[in-house]
Amino acid sequence: MITLCRIAFLISIFFFMTTEISKAYGAEIAVIKSQYLPSYQQAFNGFKKVYAGELRVFDLKGDPQESEKVVIKLRKDPPDLILAIGLLAARVAEENFHDIPIVYCMVFDPSRFGLYRKNITGVALDVSPSEMFPRLKELFPNARRIGVLFDPEKTRRTVDLAIKAAQDWGISLIPEEVHSAKDLPDAARILLGKIDLLWLIPDSTVVTPESLNFIFLTSLENNLPVVAFSEDLVRAGAVMSLSPDPWTVGEQAGRLVQKVIEGKIPINIPHSHAEKIKVSFNMGIAKKIGLRINREALNIPRGDLIELISPEKDVKLNPKAIKPGKKLHEEGLP
Repeated sequence: MITLCRIAFLISIFFFMTTEISKAYGAEIAVIKSQYLPSYQQAFNGFKKVYAGELRVFDLKGDPQESEKVVIKLRKDPPDLILAIGLLAARVAEENFHDIPIVYCMVFDPSRFGLYRKNITGVALDVSPSEMFPRLKELFPNARRIGVLFDPEKTRRTVDLAIKAAQDWGISLIPEEVHSAKDLPDAARILLGKIDLLWLIPDSTVVTPESLNFIFLTSLENNLPVVAFSEDLVRAGAVMSLSPDPWTVGEQAGRLVQKVIEGKIPINIPHSHAEKIKVSFNMGIAKKIGLRINREALNIPRGDLIELISPEKDVKLNPKAIKPGKKLHEEGLP
């Protein structure tokens, strides 16, 4: 039989938990989305799976004038916390709200855009080099020299970190600087013959429609595999991409929001990378360049999402590991 003391104890625990939940879900949270993109919506849905409270949602529509309207509304009725989805949303929040906690997600290289203030934390939209190179080594065991094109004014920090991480895995990362779009063809030709694989990073000087057309045509002519950061680029001509899973990024952002609501100061919450990675392959491109992928490595239990684009009939993979993919768009490349 349950004693009266035991009942009183259980009731007190119940009321404590109810108060804490009410406090969390009673917070005024404003969600600012840069614009409507499928990947942003996936991140938002992942966030809502973790955080079930009321939300005020604003869409900037990729428009600076719309951004001004949203800022005016939020200044009139300030929220307790802002969730910013995408680079434009994160920059608008960072520039205009210095006393409100901000959690960002779906942003490439956040350090470059001043998103390391005391009131900000978040989840970067990139795959850390320590996560990427082991996968490349497993999937492409013969690729020991990897080339990367980059603009030093935009992505030097990314490349410097990657060089060290590559060395830890016995890989030589060979960088070639590109200071403007017109420099890219010559820089790419310098790398040809020196590398076994070309790695594309989110750098707006390198990643343009014209440069991608040149890179993918050149890679086909020289049987050179290109690894990118987005499944859209795999559809365009890269053989593979490693990209964060937007839903998981949204879930991570939700957990960060909960920590802030519970009283943690954003500056004391480490900025993080995506916990789950999506690996997309274009098997048609792989066949055209005569590339053999270590398919056994696909079944390594990392929890990755595996997607095949233009799959060949003879491809045999673990069906449980294959997930249908949706386009991942990038906004505001560094």
